[in-house]
Amino acid sequence: MKKVLSACLMLALVALLCLAGCDSIEREYDTSEAMTSSGGKNGGAKTDVNIPEIKSTDRVMSTFFDISLYDEENYANIYLPKDFEYKATYSGTSIDMPSSYKDMVKNNWTLVETAEIKSDSKIMAGEAASAAFTDSYGKLITAVFFNKSTRSQALISCPIVKFVVEENYKYKNGSRYGQFWVNGVTNDSAITDVVDCLGAPSHFYAVNENEYYLDYFLTESDRRSKITVYIDVANDGVTKIEFSKY
Repeated sequence: MKKVLSACLMLALVALLCLAGCDSIEREYDTSEAMTSSGGKNGGAKTDVNIPEIKSTDRVMSTFFDISLYDEENYANIYLPKDFEYKATYSGTSIDMPSSYKDMVKNNWTLVETAEIKSDSKIMAGEAASAAFTDSYGKLITAVFFNKSTRSQALISCPIVKFVVEENYKYKNGSRYGQFWVNGVTNDSAITDVVDCLGAPSHFYAVNENEYYLDYFLTESDRRSKITVYIDVANDGVTKIEFSKY
């Protein structure tokens, strides 16, 4: 009888020890799990970390403005003021936006006619056509006519919605393009001058290692650039400028 009692006591003691051991392991496991989920000492990653959005990786434009505001395609929610107005002159002549064929003739500009472009050339509905004008000094400017009607119209009947100064004569010998001034941006502007005059752009794009263009939008809903400034990073200057009003 004593032997049976001793055996029962021994079995009970072993069972208690097993239960105590399991409780210890479970408590250690629970602690480890809690530390892991909260990013504690045991090396677990926090589950509430917000992964940052991809931003611009460009390292050239960061010299001139804050590229952390731009997404991976180099767009930012930056726009020209809502009351923005054009103030532009070219080759000594004030340029109004929008403009027309009649306005150009009135300011002594002459259409440069080609086999493709004449004053009576037809522009299909919803399409645009580019044409060059020259002044009495032989300076050129490109005008973009846009037919916003539902039927084809003659070029002279369509409004001019964009002007392009294709070249900065200071960067190209023999250029027939002249002196421009567009809201403070001129042939002599450095890149920092452009940003000082117009602010950081809504969008920028690298054409190649040294050439970029800066787009300035008026609103988020209209990404037809109001002003586009082409720049040469190596020479720190403006090479071309476009300005439009549809």
